[in-house]
Amino acid sequence: MLRRFLLFMLVVLGLGSAARATKVYADLSASTAVGNATWDATEKTFAWTASTYAYMVLPGLAGDLTEYTQLVLDVKEMTAPFRVDFQFGGGDVWETAVAYYNLTTGLKTIDLSEKFTEEQLAQVTAVRLNTNSESGSLSLNAIYLVKPFKLEFDETGKAYIYPSDLAEGATGFTMDEQTGLITKSEVGNAGITFELGDVDFSGVVNISLNVDVTSEGYMDLIWRTIICNQTEDVGAWYSSKYNITYTSENQAKSEHVKEIRIEANSESTGSMKLNYICITKDVLAASDIKKVLAEDFKNWTAPEGGTPTGNLTYPAYNIGTIQSAGGTIYGDGNVYYLNYADLTGCSYLKLVGTPGLALRVLMNRITDGGANVEVNPVIGNDGTVIVDLSTYDYVHLNAIKLGWGSASGVIDEIGVHVDGIDYVLSGSGELNASAQAALVDTKAMVMDATGLTNTEAMELSSANPNCLFLVSDASKLSNEKNVLVKGEDGTYACANLALESGYSFRTPYSFTVEAASVKKTVGPNFGTFVSPFEVAVPDGCKAYNLTGVDENNVVTGEETATVAANKPVLLAGDGECTFEAEDVTVEATPASLVNGILNGVYEAGTTAPEGSYVLQTQDDVTAFYKVAEGGKQRVTPFTAYLALPTAAAVNAKSLSVSFDNAGTTRVDDAAAEGPATVEAVYDLQGRKLDAPTKGVNLLRLSDGSVKKVIVK
Repeated sequence: MLRRFLLFMLVVLGLGSAARATKVYADLSASTAVGNATWDATEKTFAWTASTYAYMVLPGLAGDLTEYTQLVLDVKEMTAPFRVDFQFGGGDVWETAVAYYNLTTGLKTIDLSEKFTEEQLAQVTAVRLNTNSESGSLSLNAIYLVKPFKLEFDETGKAYIYPSDLAEGATGFTMDEQTGLITKSEVGNAGITFELGDVDFSGVVNISLNVDVTSEGYMDLIWRTIICNQTEDVGAWYSSKYNITYTSENQAKSEHVKEIRIEANSESTGSMKLNYICITKDVLAASDIKKVLAEDFKNWTAPEGGTPTGNLTYPAYNIGTIQSAGGTIYGDGNVYYLNYADLTGCSYLKLVGTPGLALRVLMNRITDGGANVEVNPVIGNDGTVIVDLSTYDYVHLNAIKLGWGSASGVIDEIGVHVDGIDYVLSGSGELNASAQAALVDTKAMVMDATGLTNTEAMELSSANPNCLFLVSDASKLSNEKNVLVKGEDGTYACANLALESGYSFRTPYSFTVEAASVKKTVGPNFGTFVSPFEVAVPDGCKAYNLTGVDENNVVTGEETATVAANKPVLLAGDGECTFEAEDVTVEATPASLVNGILNGVYEAGTTAPEGSYVLQTQDDVTAFYKVAEGGKQRVTPFTAYLALPTAAAVNAKSLSVSFDNAGTTRVDDAAAEGPATVEAVYDLQGRKLDAPTKGVNLLRLSDGSVKKVIVK
């Protein structure tokens, strides 16, 4: 398959870079000979008439050379032996790197790591040519240091090799290292050999040659691409020469890749432009976009409310391949109404591809040949376009096509943002920065990990202990809790749901649970609580459904032995309680968690509205305290606030609680229940800091208060 990216897009978007094979040349124009020697800068010839005190220092080669592996002399003519000396740390002491007695011309290479220690190479103060005979001469084309090529992979796991890296290895045709233009004028063997040295390709999943599809002969000039390790060819790709899918068999032989060879068709002549080679390795990355894949497109029993039949065959999935006007990128080119990808619940569709492509997004067809929704987005200059899906009751994507008047081009990716999903994890291997950032995000509640490609189970830990991980294969994760496995019927099941009060929770999907629990600290005396599953009240704690307030401003309610799912209650007790249940169902989190006069909260940062009441404690007394006019009171996850109907006409500053033997309590102005957490750090000038620093720091807490802390 042929992938097409524009080079200017690569630069603008910062898609990745590679550290080029670096050559540092001696400035021969500034060289001077010392003693019984002369230097002809025009002819680049060093000549001498004595074996002692006759040398030439090479400007531009001093400094820290630890990253350089070779010093290369391109010798045009040599009439007598000479040597190359290095000076370390200044002074008058010189150490000979090598003495050349063989009068052959061409490249003479000094392996620096074999000649000198790393400590010496870190302090090179001068390099010189020295005599090693009574008289003679040495004519040069150039002298240069070589830093080996190093692949550098970006956040998406991509590394790039450019024409400037490849040109030196071209034989049998010419290659312009600036433009990437390859010209083969004669029939015969030709190719490019790119030396990598010793690079681990065991995690590589794809190698693509990005060529200019408008260049003449681009389809015929290149015959195959070969990847070679230290002893043999890993593989040779013919029909897919421009886009190589690296298999597990290839990976197993690729821990020590030596070179990449690109071979031309010996019978062809012509020209083409090679923009770059992109090498992609698998990394574990996070995004807010979930890829729309071929397997998402199904045949259904009905255009609405149907179920998949499994009868769909050969849907179009032309991702990464060039298409012409009218061509089908995704789905059914005939737009059959029972063939679609169900994207219901997705807020927007994102397409990535060639700038300027005009598209037809066809969805929600009710009957064959009947009306459907058509959206006509155009890929922007940044290579992306967003299609808003939030206004549709349901979204059944029948097809994506290029418009009839569109230019040819490539769609590289189709993705959607799924409501209720904080991050989409994909790939395997080392975690890149995006994945690391996702896992330390305390606000993350749901991560879609169905895109993981690891072959051995891995453990992923979120900073939010209540975060749910969605997978379609239970073997992908070894996590002991909060993993939801999607079955073939589309439903989710969880073996162990273990939640902690005080941390955010949300689920966009219903799921069954074998063992479920919530840890909750109650007290002093009272606490509020809401659970996503039905659960019995544990020993040492009592629960009440609150129904109203009496004429004495005391809350009223009835004791219950069971906490209903998503129905907040008042708890009486002190200490930590664990609410446990087996074989229960957790429904998708509803928008409202109301039970009588209590309103439950699962997400951090939720504030109780003005005029409502929050359970607070001060001086060992606990009651519901009214949120003042203009005031803001944050409510801790898995607790609740009290809201009375307007008709109740209650305007008390506080509402007392009196159940069983717990006593009647009241409150003035105190902290809300639950642990207050640090939300931001500032200095005395009000500037936000990443972390507390030495001196006075102002900490803004989740309960709205500000605390002064001195760091010594």
